[in-house]
Amino acid sequence: MPSKTFGQRLRLVRSHYKITITDMSKTLKVVKSNISRYERDLNQPTVGFLGLLLKHYRVNLNWLFGEKQDMILPAKRRETKNAEMTANVLNGLVEYTSFRVPVFAGEQVEEGDHTMEVIGAISAGEPLEMREENYEFVPFPFYKTYKDLHNFLVFKVNGLSMAPDIHHEDIVFIHRNTSWMDLNGKIVAVNIHGDMTLKKLSINKNTTEVSFQALNRDYQDIVFDFSDMDNVSLVGELKGIRRIYH
Repeated sequence: MPSKTFGQRLRLVRSHYKITITDMSKTLKVVKSNISRYERDLNQPTVGFLGLLLKHYRVNLNWLFGEKQDMILPAKRRETKNAEMTANVLNGLVEYTSFRVPVFAGEQVEEGDHTMEVIGAISAGEPLEMREENYEFVPFPFYKTYKDLHNFLVFKVNGLSMAPDIHHEDIVFIHRNTSWMDLNGKIVAVNIHGDMTLKKLSINKNTTEVSFQALNRDYQDIVFDFSDMDNVSLVGELKGIRRIYH
């Protein structure tokens, strides 16, 4: 059974407290139409809105974004167990891409942050000039804790073939995974003839073709037959983006 969307879960919060959109609008001082659009999954929630839900209704943000946890945080535990998660969400979460990958802002490392090294560039079309030549450590951005940080690779994007969702010089967090069928339809890091690149994976079982697709339609797809994949290997799935605004 598919997981509930953000909007469906937001409606469950109102149902739990037996309040209307008007009631929530007055409490949070948020325009009713904005809440309505969140509930219908027409808009993504802002950082400020998430903070208000946490403050006024003790909504568990992990649950709100799909985790199998309690909807409402116990009042006495809100500032302890969930403090790091809350800080990461409210300070870093900006938006989602069209394919539901979170985009986080900034490069500031806060006390207690997990940091990871940007190990190099990943191609996204023709190479462009990079503002930063040195790769440094960046904070791991996710609101939920991963126990397998060693299974993540971090790259800086070079190129525009994945625009508008993925920008030139975005930092991308790739979770190692080499299962072709698991990653069908996902944005992946793939090694093609020794070149690490970012593409959307599409497997056509009927034609025995594997297609690596750019999001920017000015770029052509890269297509292989199943029988001609000797120099192609999956690296992993795109799980998050950190965007540094210049």
